[in-house]
Amino acid sequence: MANEEKKTEKNKPKPCPKWLSDAAKKEWRRIAKIFAEEEKEFTDKDLKALEAYCTNYAKWQKCEQIIDEKGYSMEVGDNGYEQQRPEVSIANKAQTEMRAWAKELGLTPAARQRMKTESAQGDGGIDAELDGMIAHD
Repeated sequence: MANEEKKTEKNKPKPCPKWLSDAAKKEWRRIAKIFAEEEKEFTDKDLKALEAYCTNYAKWQKCEQIIDEKGYSMEVGDNGYEQQRPEVSIANKAQTEMRAWAKELGLTPAARQRMKTESAQGDGGIDAELDGMIAHD
């Protein structure tokens, strides 16, 4: 019974940090729910990765909203010189960071496949399925 309680505690959604923006908190709750439903081990060691993912998600979302409203470029200076809005670069950087943290957290299809492959290999680093296909003497 003690092991079951420890497992439940590991998978229990962690409370969202109060300092996160509303959009980041919403994403935190969405991801925490997924982790709990999938019984994915999620401990205090993973909190900063999820914070970084959610922060960059919120930043990306906010920039995309501004870009949708105001466009990709803006006029600056007396000449009306057109340049890229700063939100475009911020959104791109946030999306890159978000993608990196999503991989760390196992939220991308490739990361999940890699995790399955690694767990299938077991302790000896041998892929059980592949090993079964090989003729042994």
